[in-house]
Amino acid sequence: MKTGKSTSDHDTRERVLNPEQSFIVQAPAGSGKTELLVRRYLRLLAVVDAPEEIVAITFTRKAAAEMRNRIIEALKTGGGEDAHNGSGEDAVAEARGRLAVQALARDRELNWQLAQNPARMRILTIDSFCA
Repeated sequence: MKTGKSTSDHDTRERVLNPEQSFIVQAPAGSGKTELLVRRYLRLLAVVDAPEEIVAITFTRKAAAEMRNRIIEALKTGGGEDAHNGSGEDAVAEARGRLAVQALARDRELNWQLAQNPARMRILTIDSFCA
């Protein structure tokens, strides 16, 4: 397998995208936590009434910035060319692209204008959330 992830791991990752449940994601470095959280965030954007209803909390500013940047990039590309770049990451990019398309549809439906107002996305460190 290209990613080294087992089928049961894939199934668990798909269950985490369920907007009806909350999850805490704990895993070692390089295991795909940020990608999983990006996909979950995009999935949640497709069903909420306002982006402020979603809160993503990480430990570091670097992790929060990385997550925010990946979400913004996914929304900018909206499942376009970057989702089909011919690399070994196609399945992950395609999944992210599909979720981005759904989130963008909700953005248009409710006129959030996330591209112009990315600060509406609450992606924070634990410290900034508590402050």
